[in-house]
Amino acid sequence: MRHLLLIFVLLCAGAAAAQDYPSLHRVTGVVSNDVLNIREEPAAGAPIIGQFRPGQRGIEVMALSENGRWGLVNSGERAGWSSMRYMTREGAGSWRDGQTTLNCLGTEPFWRMPIFLPTHRAEFHAAGEGGFELVTDTGALPTTEFPPVLAIPFSGTREGMAVVRGELCSDGMSDMAFGLRVQVFWRGDTAGLSGCCRISD
Repeated sequence: MRHLLLIFVLLCAGAAAAQDYPSLHRVTGVVSNDVLNIREEPAAGAPIIGQFRPGQRGIEVMALSENGRWGLVNSGERAGWSSMRYMTREGAGSWRDGQTTLNCLGTEPFWRMPIFLPTHRAEFHAAGEGGFELVTDTGALPTTEFPPVLAIPFSGTREGMAVVRGELCSDGMSDMAFGLRVQVFWRGDTAGLSGCCRISD
């Protein structure tokens, strides 16, 4: 049932995902003895599934509701909606400008790849294989605006490229939502990896 709800959430938010999301926000306009609720659906009467503290920062908004009044966020292992009236965007940049850290992961096989774009490096870790460091290209990275895509070439222990798209994504294991989808390709391998990414400050 919860996986069906997540599919519904992803479909509802699909139209808004084309905007420049995901992006980081902070809670504003909420008094110190109150909280900002996270609701199951983008409606004031929907059940509450979590809360944000007044002034809380680094909240990833992955998409907006069709009317733009609600933002898709995560609460623990679930996705939900918070009122954008009480959320202010942190910074004016885009996740495609090369100044954001991307935390990417995938399943079947399990892997994770933090990409530290501001310092031009990345790490790759796979279950049972350990990990290794990579170097990303410096300077402006290849990108498109419509649809929003960022290509990240890397070298080091292995050579390849990560292609990140602004698209709602599910890890297939939880009821969380992700605002970015990623494909990782290694030079010399015919099979790539697919997964999802989060942004962090």
